[in-house]
Amino acid sequence: MSEFLKKIIKSPITKNLVLAVTVIFIVLVGVSFYLKIYTHHNQKIFTPSFKGLKIDEAIKLAQQKNVKIKVIDSIFTPYASPGEILDQTPKTNFLIKKGRTIFVSIRSFKQKTTKVPDLRYKSLIQARAELETAGLRIGEIKYRESTYNNLVLEQMSNGKIIKPGTNVPEATKIDIIVGTQGNEKAIVPEMKGLTLKDAEFKAAEYSLNIGNISFDPNVISKADSLNATVYKQSIAPGNSVAQGTHIDIKLGLK
Repeated sequence: MSEFLKKIIKSPITKNLVLAVTVIFIVLVGVSFYLKIYTHHNQKIFTPSFKGLKIDEAIKLAQQKNVKIKVIDSIFTPYASPGEILDQTPKTNFLIKKGRTIFVSIRSFKQKTTKVPDLRYKSLIQARAELETAGLRIGEIKYRESTYNNLVLEQMSNGKIIKPGTNVPEATKIDIIVGTQGNEKAIVPEMKGLTLKDAEFKAAEYSLNIGNISFDPNVISKADSLNATVYKQSIAPGNSVAQGTHIDIKLGLK
């Protein structure tokens, strides 16, 4: 390298010029990045939560947030009130463009009916599966001494025997009497973190019943009770108890 070039490179003027160009470049990149973020911010929002709201409340919120609401499904559940939103797509806090349509499922206003399946002489597991398929809920599980071990002997509703094929409202609880040949035992499962609905299914899966149900004081609305989870159970997981034992649970919001 010639002495002339070395002098130019080492010159304070050259160093200042390079520094100035570098600063300008950084500023331009920063401004461009900021403008992209600013523009992006103006165009997009995080999806608000509509779950637990009535449809008219959800429409008002949607108008405030500059999005649209469309009902795509109507489902009956005893855990919510008519017209209450059960689910949404996209989910809460998902980044979306303004004007986007949010698809929601609501609790139906009219309760549908379904036929009670014939559960007699079927295993507890099979009976539970058939009730779920029919849109019904398994209720109280009681045991009676019988040569037909672990098979359903009778099916009941409101304390009376109910015949297969009877029309009942969806989500009706069907109590069942199961045969046992002795003092059969069941292992208590872990229910911590389950919703009430899931806890009921888990208990039935292990030949047990849910006893007293209590909610924390902060569980006020139907939506709260839907989202509340078990944090305490009266019998610790892993204990061996008689089949049909009742387990009390307490639920709260996280």
